[in-house]
Amino acid sequence: MSQPSAIGPLGFGSRTMVEGDGCHRIAAKHRKELVGRKMAAKSPNGRFRGGAQAIVKCGGVLLKIEVHGKNMFYFFGKAGGDPSIVVHVHFGMAGAFAVYKEQEPELTKNIRLRLETVDAGTKLVAHLSAMTVKHGKPDDLYNKLVAKLGADPLREDADPECFADACAKAKKPIGTVLMDQSISAGVGNIYRSEILYEAGVHPKQLANTLPRAEVLKIWNTAVKQMQAGFKSGSIWGSKPSSFCYGKTKSACGGKVKKFSMGGRSVYACQKRQQITKAPKATAKAPALRRAGTSHMDNIVSAVQSENKKRRTGEGLGVQHLALKDDETRKAALSAVRKRPSKK
Repeated sequence: MSQPSAIGPLGFGSRTMVEGDGCHRIAAKHRKELVGRKMAAKSPNGRFRGGAQAIVKCGGVLLKIEVHGKNMFYFFGKAGGDPSIVVHVHFGMAGAFAVYKEQEPELTKNIRLRLETVDAGTKLVAHLSAMTVKHGKPDDLYNKLVAKLGADPLREDADPECFADACAKAKKPIGTVLMDQSISAGVGNIYRSEILYEAGVHPKQLANTLPRAEVLKIWNTAVKQMQAGFKSGSIWGSKPSSFCYGKTKSACGGKVKKFSMGGRSVYACQKRQQITKAPKATAKAPALRRAGTSHMDNIVSAVQSENKKRRTGEGLGVQHLALKDDETRKAALSAVRKRPSKK
């Protein structure tokens, strides 16, 4: 008999976007657990019935996983062959991708895809809920979509020069450019404020007025912060809290001003971040940080990350966490039991 799910109210209550580092964390774990496995597929809520059938018909073996920004791609086909079907996942403002080795929780109305291993290995069951779940041929779906996306700081093949070129042409605020997924894939609203604070650039500074060295400094900061988020499972990385996001006083003690850009709240430090008509050119471009995640180790597990958020009071909704498994489910159920009852 299936057990109650802990994903429902605990996993979907947040209204914050799943950022690029969260998607890369899911892919890293699923590459170890699911790639190479043959699976049966169903759509419990019926909203991905055609995709589930296509996975089974093509051979059902998960051959590889790619992530570009906030977009995840799961490639299926026959063992030893080329992928013939790709599933595109974009979580949007909520969702989860859970893999269970132990007792499977009951399905909820949010589950669009259920995968179950059917080979000789350890039995695994996966539950996926996301805003966007589509399927198609790799050339038609994957190649065309990826061609529209910009450089992803967490991909090994990221090209910072493409990011710099796009900024040089953009007659828009750098805060707007950073959120443009066709220029910078994976950076979300919280990262926007935090990256620009650390780089010392005001979000309203026009991107094409920034010296190339300053733009590459912003890129380096994005790589640094998002790699820290990937490793720790927290958007703050190893910091106890944010630099400026959601605050009235920044980490340097300056007054923080909150304003709206593209309908989203942005934060800037009036002491550290100033708008200038003609920013001074930096004499030398900074050495570029290594992008990607393949060289990183000692990755904090999903349950360790969630438990730290509960202890520190950060809350799971500050950055929506879509990576779920047996351990996060146990911790979530335990947290529910420990909540004081309402009288």
